[in-house]
Amino acid sequence: MSTAVVPLVKHANRPSGPAAYARAVRKYNLETAVFIGHHGAVYKRNELAKDAHKKKHHGHYHLRDLITAVRDRPSEDSVTVVNTKDIAQDSEYVVEVIIGEPGVKLTLQFDTGSSDLWVWSTEISHQLLEKAGRALYDPSHSKTSKRVEGSMFLIGYGDGSNASGDVYTDTLRIGNLVIPDQAIEAAKKVSSSFMNENDSGQVYLFIASIPDILLGLGFSSINTVKPTPVQTPVGNLIDRHIAPGIFSVALDKGDDRGFYTFGGIDAAKAGVSESSRGFWLFDSATAVINGATVSLQGNQAILDTGTTLALVSEELTQEIYKHVHGATLSQEYGGWIYPKGAKLPEVKLAVGEHLFTLNPADFTMGDIDDETEFGGIQSRGNNPFDILGDVFLKSIYAVFDQQNNRVGVAQRTSNVTH
Repeated sequence: MSTAVVPLVKHANRPSGPAAYARAVRKYNLETAVFIGHHGAVYKRNELAKDAHKKKHHGHYHLRDLITAVRDRPSEDSVTVVNTKDIAQDSEYVVEVIIGEPGVKLTLQFDTGSSDLWVWSTEISHQLLEKAGRALYDPSHSKTSKRVEGSMFLIGYGDGSNASGDVYTDTLRIGNLVIPDQAIEAAKKVSSSFMNENDSGQVYLFIASIPDILLGLGFSSINTVKPTPVQTPVGNLIDRHIAPGIFSVALDKGDDRGFYTFGGIDAAKAGVSESSRGFWLFDSATAVINGATVSLQGNQAILDTGTTLALVSEELTQEIYKHVHGATLSQEYGGWIYPKGAKLPEVKLAVGEHLFTLNPADFTMGDIDDETEFGGIQSRGNNPFDILGDVFLKSIYAVFDQQNNRVGVAQRTSNVTH
């Protein structure tokens, strides 16, 4: 069995902390002090109050103001390096894969919180193709492509946006790993909300600003293909004995050193030892802020590569920002903001019985203006568990063992500076 090390590749767009927070609220239908995720759409609480007279309609609000806004390294001859791209200065991470024969190179977001591999395809209407400006999967041009008769996918997102289309099997290449007959969900119809336009007039994908869309790393049981869910790439690695069902992720800030591995672990490349590990869904009952312990009895957390921020309990969020001079909860921007240059606390979060230090350089999630920054740690609202996204993941090396339903974590000391 082989192992692939797949590096991340860099894009240069400006990060938006409020938009990243709104996406997480939409994804998990959170209710926070400012935002409400209502059937996945995102609204501000102050707008709900303004629209209270519109309250009843089939038992729901008529709501507006949608916010758009670990082992040693395998031998060198068994490893292929594939870069991960850092989009929006760390707001999203993507990986290059090749689909088909001859293949088309697509840049996909790898998402541990979903289980569909769906892409922009030539089956989309010509009008949308002109707007998309993306690399496209063309099943008719691949000699290894085969239509899965009677199957289709329909994937929806919290704001009501959706995509649907046909299902094919085709060859998927991730680094040096070749997965034959992988299910590829080729978008045929997409809602207009998948398209957006920035201040420069450039059209881009609305969902997480991803170039060519998603590769889900979750379990096949939540795949959206009907009538029968299809196997994910990791599932096929296991079923076809191509590689063990283990993958890992190490994210880096603002450069190309981040990577995924498939079929094995590369602790040495991540800059970690094997000494401290924990498993998921994991307990996270302790935090430490500037050396002071905060007890979070019964608290649990997950790791999510599809979420940019670290979302923790309201109690812990408030405690963290007590240590940031000038920090305020902004109704305008939806989360905690603070003056540029403010001294930031040392924050440690627990994975099981072990504490892991957040890199202070990752505490900030972009500028609000010339004087204000948006915090990378925000409240999870009413969600029953913490959601630790890229802001936390950049400080650790995470190993996802799908065969045994667990995740291991190790501190990346080389990525934590003080």
